[in-house]
Amino acid sequence: MKPEINPKGYTSPKTKIGQQKMDVLINSAEELFAQNGFYDTSVADICKHAGTAVGTFYIYFKTKTDVYACLLDKYQKMIKDLLDESIQGCTSRQEKERVGIKCFVKFALQNPNIYKVIWGSLSIDEKMFHDYYTSFAKSYAYSLEKNADDVISTDYTTLSYFLMGISNFLGLRAIFENMTDEQIDEMIDSTVMPALSKGILK
Repeated sequence: MKPEINPKGYTSPKTKIGQQKMDVLINSAEELFAQNGFYDTSVADICKHAGTAVGTFYIYFKTKTDVYACLLDKYQKMIKDLLDESIQGCTSRQEKERVGIKCFVKFALQNPNIYKVIWGSLSIDEKMFHDYYTSFAKSYAYSLEKNADDVISTDYTTLSYFLMGISNFLGLRAIFENMTDEQIDEMIDSTVMPALSKGILK
């Protein structure tokens, strides 16, 4: 069965075994990109780390940049799915923000490579970085609009970037200070949510 070519340049396997092989390459690339950077990591390095032949790499990716783009897509889907799952059952925008911010910050603490890889895309292809965050903002804005009665402004795009910024930098703080889950909960409950409740959230 012929693989499906993604518009971003990588191919999506149609079989379970193919997906497993691709995942091993992606995970190896993630580790090496975070450790050594994009420019000091070669396709041969990725394949050696993955324990696979270089030819296997080119079944799924045309270039090293393609595997980087695929990795960003992986992060985006993983985070969106995680957040969507975390806010199931939340009935107010305020509760969605509380649960969602906690969820992201704890995820960032456990996965610090996301900052190195996502922000590292700026030096590779600025469009990758741009697309990553604008896609998140669009999804976030749509979610805010569905709870329009709970927010103070109809400029949902600006609000989405505002809230994304809060989550991003709280995630960095959690990493810098190696916070516990209890410290993260306290930070958000005692400071972040009161500020949001007196600001953008009704």
